[in-house]
Amino acid sequence: MVDGTMSGDFAADLVGERSRRGRAWGDRGGRALRALLALLPPAVLLIGIVALWGVLSAYGLIPSYILPSPAAIGHEVETNWHVLLKHASATTLEAISGFLIGNTVAVIVAALFTMSPALKDAFLPYALMSRAVPIVVFTPLFVVLLGRGLPSIIAIVSFAVYFPTFLNMMRGLDAVDVDYRELLHTLSATPLQRLRLIEFPAAMPYLFAALKVSASGAFISALVTEWIGANTGLGYLVVVSSQFFKLPTMWAAIFTSALLTLALLGVVTLCERSLWRWTGLAKEL
Repeated sequence: MVDGTMSGDFAADLVGERSRRGRAWGDRGGRALRALLALLPPAVLLIGIVALWGVLSAYGLIPSYILPSPAAIGHEVETNWHVLLKHASATTLEAISGFLIGNTVAVIVAALFTMSPALKDAFLPYALMSRAVPIVVFTPLFVVLLGRGLPSIIAIVSFAVYFPTFLNMMRGLDAVDVDYRELLHTLSATPLQRLRLIEFPAAMPYLFAALKVSASGAFISALVTEWIGANTGLGYLVVVSSQFFKLPTMWAAIFTSALLTLALLGVVTLCERSLWRWTGLAKEL
């Protein structure tokens, strides 16, 4: 009887484990299916736009000197992919380097201001005032100080992506429930402990909202800066090709930069979904 009972318990546990694994795989499959279904409407819309663009170009309703046909741009990509790859690599390095540097500095400064109210009161007004000055004004200054090329472009991209993350982090770090603050104050928690235990997790949704904005702004800032202070990159390629009326090359560079921006935004979104417990995406998953 004992052996039979033990065998029955073992079989029940085995069935239960298999059932749990089956539900886990089912949940993963469901999430994957929902993700694919979410991508379907934008993909259908994109295909429809490209098809309409091709038809209008074929009938001459869209002048080729304004917007070449999809076939012409595709032929340009196929023919000069090595040129696009060279310039895209330079722009990607500039944008991602500035993205990482600017956002890292923004998070650190926001954390310091949160832990030190005196530091916040002293420097926050000047930080907000500097935001009122357009980034274009600082571009020649960075070019003069750092020279043309990679250092100045990375500095400008870092400066451009810094403020959205800084302001959102400041808002997120201040969004902690008062009860949690009082609890940690009762437990004599240090400012660093409060930051690690409640403030930084509470700021995660605000952080990723800012990172999505920065992901778009990084490539835009890099492209604009390349018009002024670079001899390579997609922005430089756009300017040169437009001057020589090579419109397929120009539009190929523009679409390449758009795809790179979407790729960086996709990476940020995947990171956000992987941290759904802190970013408030549990219901979406």
